[in-house]
Amino acid sequence: MYRRPTREEITIVKRAFNKWGIFSFFRDKPLLINERKTDKQKEIYLLSSDLEQVIIDREPCFAGLKIGELKKKFIPSLQGADLIARTSNKFPYIMVNEISEQRVVYGKNILGESIIEKSEMLDENQLVILLNKKRETIGIGRTRVSGKYLLQHGKATVTTIADIGSYLRNE
Repeated sequence: MYRRPTREEITIVKRAFNKWGIFSFFRDKPLLINERKTDKQKEIYLLSSDLEQVIIDREPCFAGLKIGELKKKFIPSLQGADLIARTSNKFPYIMVNEISEQRVVYGKNILGESIIEKSEMLDENQLVILLNKKRETIGIGRTRVSGKYLLQHGKATVTTIADIGSYLRNE
């Protein structure tokens, strides 16, 4: 069932959008929440202005672009991460070489030596967007260590949480 976000949910989402550097992009865009009853998961969807009222009135099964999930915090989906990478210049990211790009697409973790660029001041256990050399989103990861320790040789320093290869593996 799609619904408009509550005041508290809007606050959480706006704080996350500010953190990811996309606050101004979403300022005038309608967002709806699909609250699934089976697992009580709240999914955030981006819609066009024309579709917002139609969707609330008709209650379709699927509509819009899923940009993330709302738990205690906003967690971007792959589509949301791609949108963030395209519209923001202030987001936590890790860029990997071609060999590691293939590993990420197969759901493997990132080794320190395969990181070719990273954003400043990454903390341990921080959510990051995984990019290839062309700055295309290939996944979402979580850092295992912080700062300079991300580049350690022979150690997996970033855990892959979601990747673009999951669509093919789940078919």
